[in-house]
Amino acid sequence: MTDDHIPAPDDEERLRRLLGLATDPIEAGDPLRAVFSARRRARRRRGGQVALGGCLAAVVVAATVVATTSPGARRAPGTAVATGPAAGAAHLTGALVSFDACSDYLAFVKAQASAEVGPYGLGGPSGLGGPSGGVLVPGVRSAAGIRAVTPMEGAASAAGMPAASPAGATASASAGSAAGSYSQTTDQVPGVDEPDTVKTNGQVVVTLSGGVLRVLDTSAHLLGSVALQGDTGGGLLLSGDRVVVLSSAATAPQPFPYGLPAGGVGGSAQVRAAVVDISQPASPRLVRTVVADGRLVAARLVDGAVRLVARSDGPRLDFTTPSATTTPDQATAANRALITASTVSDWLPSWQAVQPDGSATARRPVAACDAVARPGQAVGVATVTVATLDPATGDLGPGTGVVAAGQTVYATADHLYVAAESTPQEAPGAASVTPNGSPVAGAGVAVPAGPVSGSVSGVEVVGCCTVIPPQGATTELYAFSTPATGAPVFTGSGSVPGWLLGSYAIDDDGTDVRVVSTERTASGSDARITVLHPDGAQLTEVGHVDGLGAGEAVRAVRFAGDRAYVVTYRSFDPLYVVDLHDPAHPAVAGELDQPGFSEFLYPLPGDRLLGVGVDIEGNEPAGLVVATYDVSDPGHPTRLAAAPLATGMGAGMAGFDPHAFLYWSPTHLALLAAPDPYGTSGQGVAAFTVGKAALTRAATIGHGAEVATRSVVVDGTVWVTTADGVVTAPLDALATTTWHAY
Repeated sequence: MTDDHIPAPDDEERLRRLLGLATDPIEAGDPLRAVFSARRRARRRRGGQVALGGCLAAVVVAATVVATTSPGARRAPGTAVATGPAAGAAHLTGALVSFDACSDYLAFVKAQASAEVGPYGLGGPSGLGGPSGGVLVPGVRSAAGIRAVTPMEGAASAAGMPAASPAGATASASAGSAAGSYSQTTDQVPGVDEPDTVKTNGQVVVTLSGGVLRVLDTSAHLLGSVALQGDTGGGLLLSGDRVVVLSSAATAPQPFPYGLPAGGVGGSAQVRAAVVDISQPASPRLVRTVVADGRLVAARLVDGAVRLVARSDGPRLDFTTPSATTTPDQATAANRALITASTVSDWLPSWQAVQPDGSATARRPVAACDAVARPGQAVGVATVTVATLDPATGDLGPGTGVVAAGQTVYATADHLYVAAESTPQEAPGAASVTPNGSPVAGAGVAVPAGPVSGSVSGVEVVGCCTVIPPQGATTELYAFSTPATGAPVFTGSGSVPGWLLGSYAIDDDGTDVRVVSTERTASGSDARITVLHPDGAQLTEVGHVDGLGAGEAVRAVRFAGDRAYVVTYRSFDPLYVVDLHDPAHPAVAGELDQPGFSEFLYPLPGDRLLGVGVDIEGNEPAGLVVATYDVSDPGHPTRLAAAPLATGMGAGMAGFDPHAFLYWSPTHLALLAAPDPYGTSGQGVAAFTVGKAALTRAATIGHGAEVATRSVVVDGTVWVTTADGVVTAPLDALATTTWHAY
């Protein structure tokens, strides 16, 4: 779906409709009045320099953070430790309940849907329809990779950090030595590749922009290209001589009113995976396109197999909507009758293969009825399915489903976790509000920026772009084993208090699952790390530490072996070092305060970290800063050096995409593409030489006003990709650039 499908009504009215609130003139004392008034005053002071669309895009990104309205003093790290189930055990969902037959599944979803359906079908907030899939708020495409509508789980800036590795180890995105080697995508977990807009195998470079897949040789000469239909914003994965291009699209052109996503009115959403053969680089060929029900939540490539996670928010039914001749009550009654008459084929997510000539195979279920399960307290009809796509054949293997509105995915080589944030208000007729607005992490309410606090439906807005979860909010975790062959297998479930920042807030060390969340309590809010251990079909808490950043917002997480680095923010940026070597007794080892806050952390050789953070001036983002840290003494982390990356409120609010970062270890070079939230001017890729205690900007690699989005290294040459071409520069002469137009 493209941005031009999204209406742009008054933002205050839209937020009220999303939350099921009155849209009449605001009464005195209404928290939204203060929030919007403050935002308007701030915008007038800025002289209209920041466009509303850019603000909303940044707010959707920043809405993944969690803080508290009460500043309060942070508890000393030494008093933050609490261990064992008795000290605040996580609520357990237990094993999922499997459906014995399709009749059981159909009866369940019909009962859920009949209770939730409204005049606009399913999927909307109170007053429009039920909360079956939660409320999705569209964002605006930006250079940081934030995509409109689609709740893809990929590389939002709020995700925080790249791949996990032992503390002090080099998590390099390179392969081989400096000569004859090439870089790889900065992925969260080594060996688990994530979709991006550029990939290389050292022999060719494949790029994706504007719906066109291009294949270039290692001298940046264009060999061949193929145009693909639809929105290709899901990125690409490269496996041998096959490329898989991913997207989510709606089958109906009309979206929900007030900017809600298409899919509940007159159609449903589709996941599209286009398989392209590049064995003849001069003639890339579309082999087939796998089309499945739902929206793409995440995709991962492991050992040549693509694991797809999709979310279907309702049946394939054409719901009635109010009109000049149909009242809302009549539309609701018609929609309820439609649900009563529906069959299992209307509900069970299915897929088919579409050939280049338009012919298609018969529809087949992604997961059979007996391979779909539900939590004991399932709410709504949203279903998350996990299945494997074979790029060699273009076939989708048998999948496994959970009746849940999951929107965050973390994956290792052999396991996959789906996380679903929930609120205590989630019930038929109540709006489902989640914190994530990243492409990767589902969508939540887009809350306006403003320097004052307000409260809406238990979700609080604080300062610029900060959201607090309501008291009692939780995150459910569903664990799957993903074997090399056969269907994924559900292995267990559990839950942790509060909301997650994104996929980087989850880590599986092979024995335990560690989760960072921010919890709202009666006394305020704070961050915590919960350690869960598989116990039969449950993920059982064995220990936790809380009190991190009390009164602050979690902005970054980085697991590294038996350590975790957690960044929280209010007006200063505490970087916490958490010792996880004893799962039953995790403890805060040290803390570093500094101005602003980090959003992205990356491990460097010699027990160091590199961070990309937001500079704050006057309680508003003023730009992005790169910094390095010494964490060799976990009790006393120190900041070594810092340098500006990009200036301006737009850059600071847009966030930083982990895929826009590359660390080339042979020459200690960090390459960062600064976000351009408005897509109007190119800032190029900043190349920093990272010394033991120094950070030097060696060059800025770009071409005029072209917006640089990614960088790769191939055979001693840095490539910088844009929508219109590639800039290359030798590693030993970064200032010498060559432009290669497509």
